[in-house]
Amino acid sequence: MEPAFRRLESAPPLHKTVQQEIRNYIIKQGLRPGDPLKPESELARIFGVSRNSVREAVKALESTGVLETRRGSGVYVREFSFAPLLDHLPYGLMQGRRAVSELLALRKALEAALIADAMRVVSDSSIAAMREVLAEMYTLAEQGQPFPEQDRRFHRLLFADLGNEMLLSLFDLFWLAFHHAAPPLLGRTPMKAYQAHARILDAVLTGDPEQARDAVHEHYIGIECRLSGEDSPEAGAEAGAEAGAGAATEATAP
Repeated sequence: MEPAFRRLESAPPLHKTVQQEIRNYIIKQGLRPGDPLKPESELARIFGVSRNSVREAVKALESTGVLETRRGSGVYVREFSFAPLLDHLPYGLMQGRRAVSELLALRKALEAALIADAMRVVSDSSIAAMREVLAEMYTLAEQGQPFPEQDRRFHRLLFADLGNEMLLSLFDLFWLAFHHAAPPLLGRTPMKAYQAHARILDAVLTGDPEQARDAVHEHYIGIECRLSGEDSPEAGAEAGAEAGAGAATEATAP
């Protein structure tokens, strides 16, 4: 009978442990943005590790925006920002079909959750700009051409008046990751994509948040289904939209 040994867990690399200790040190010491960190040699002595381990940890914390090195001056606590993390997001999401599907689900949830707030503050100028973007979409769709930049601008305009720059940056990065990583959408013609966006603006103009949420859901569910090769529940709606119904469609289609 074999002895009942305990399964041992692999220890994390030392520099990762040092990263966590530096974060803890910053919090415990109450260091604020712009405050200097102790020299590498002093940190190595405090933590009982080599200077190389401290140096690796500092470099990693610089890449995530926790610290910054000023040449000839030292290492300082950095003003908190999501920017370094957001910069890495597109590359972290480019991991195949499953990651793309999860990305779409996350963006759908965000837009559906925020559409009611966006409708309450949307300006006449933003609505006019969305109509112009839809007109560009229609012109390109008639020629069978995709319109990724117009798609990007439409969704930014939809939420721009919320004044949340972090949200807009996140949407931009989601868009970038999706258009780099997604395979061609089965059956997703440019005209159908145009109609999906026109239905969203139609719904926004009704002033009914529930209708707007439904339009956002239909738009993304259609993309998700086509991404997987399944029949989309928006197919019937698209057939109706082809007849030209809807305020935004009428306003933008020549």
